[in-house]
Amino acid sequence: MAQRYQLLIRDRHGFERSVPLARSVTVGRQSLCDVVLSDNMISRNHLRLELQDDTWWVEDLKTTHGSFYMGQPLTGRQAWEPGTPLLLADSAYTLTLVRTDHSSSEIHLQAILDAAQLLAQESDLEDMLEQSLDRLLSISGTDRGFLMLLEDGELACRVQRNLGQELEGQIQLSMSSVHKVFETGDPIWILNVAEDGQLLSQHSIQRLELKTILCLPLLLQGRRIGVVYLDSRRPIIEPPDRPTFEAIVSLCAIAIERSRLSEENLRSHVLATVGQVASSIVHDFKNGLFVLRGHADLLELSTEDTKVRHHCRKILECVDRLTHLSQDVLDFAKVREPRRETVDLRPFLEAVIEPLVPRAAEMGVTLQAEGPPCLIKLDPARFTRVMENLLANAMDATVGMTGEILVNWIQTTGGVQIRVKDQGRGIPKRVVKRIFEPFFSYGKKRGTGLGMATVKKIVEEHGGTLEFLSEEGQGTEVIILLPDHPITEDHRLPDESTGEHRNLGAERV
Repeated sequence: MAQRYQLLIRDRHGFERSVPLARSVTVGRQSLCDVVLSDNMISRNHLRLELQDDTWWVEDLKTTHGSFYMGQPLTGRQAWEPGTPLLLADSAYTLTLVRTDHSSSEIHLQAILDAAQLLAQESDLEDMLEQSLDRLLSISGTDRGFLMLLEDGELACRVQRNLGQELEGQIQLSMSSVHKVFETGDPIWILNVAEDGQLLSQHSIQRLELKTILCLPLLLQGRRIGVVYLDSRRPIIEPPDRPTFEAIVSLCAIAIERSRLSEENLRSHVLATVGQVASSIVHDFKNGLFVLRGHADLLELSTEDTKVRHHCRKILECVDRLTHLSQDVLDFAKVREPRRETVDLRPFLEAVIEPLVPRAAEMGVTLQAEGPPCLIKLDPARFTRVMENLLANAMDATVGMTGEILVNWIQTTGGVQIRVKDQGRGIPKRVVKRIFEPFFSYGKKRGTGLGMATVKKIVEEHGGTLEFLSEEGQGTEVIILLPDHPITEDHRLPDESTGEHRNLGAERV
């Protein structure tokens, strides 16, 4: 049996993949290389590998950041022993030459067994998505890819490798083609673009010099839960057996859905526990706070002693904070049907913002509300809590900074869109993924961790959706979309509506 070799590639983040080797291979950053490493530390043409008389030779192509073999800079042409690591560009990548003696059928069987191991692992959803994509890239021998899941009726990219933030324009297919794969369930399986005349005619294919494109739906008992896209700028020397690879994709889909269901069950258990705690403790706790507030108010009114009055105000501040936290728990634990009333958004939101203006001014932050006249049916008391939470988070994010917090709204087809945007510190990507998770808090010393979870819950009770956009150093934007509810002619009274809901908007729940 002819000896086979693979190149095992591991980057600084731990992402690992293997590439079958031909007799001569170039490694570098530019798309013309046989193995493309998308990293600025890697030179356009970084390394040349060549097989002669069953010996692999490696040569650094006079690169800026160099290559290192057995701890020494690689100069000239060097024989490369299988199993000995080769470091590129200050350990940006570690390459290992691997000898494989397995037959094709053995390789396919091992790939299935490796994928099946995902089913036995206890991993959260994010880890499972990362592992699934890494496994599919490694088995297929492709360079780049992403994995999308169906969420709230839309496909959302959950994990990607070697691609920029904007997928459109980075990949060889249009996103409409990716969505078509999901909708029809028909995969795209192209191992050599040069053999597909229709695809080769596309400008993006020529520009990016595509060689291999694999796009498959994630199927679970006939139900589509997502899609995986993989591509390579070089031809795959030993392409995976298609039935085997599709079976592996199905195993990954099962593992992903298992992790997702496990998280949902855990969340349901947490919700049930919170409900029990709220019903048995929080009401009594609030009654105690009510009595405490009454006595503190009486004590403050009955004395002229400035020290006593100062201590009374401190007690009242703590009572207000604890009452607010108690209400967060109650709001999160209970499912309520909104008591909708006709609200004019401008006076309503201005009333919510008004009490916060002095604190914002002390921070050097401007609070602005902009938008056209807009009547919408919502629960004023409940939605006030939504806006208070969002504005409080926005101000916390701008502590020590200056800028503007803008609340604006527009009418859209089928509803109203409300945006709250700040110019604060922003939130790391790893935190954004957990922002609506109950009891998760970021950047606050005190709190229940229920603020954003409560916001999401109230918006969903109104039949709306919530989108959270943030990036470190770039600020945060929260986008709320509320559906239209019929407003009768009797309710189209701007003056009465404005006056009534200005009072409601200023009321704290």
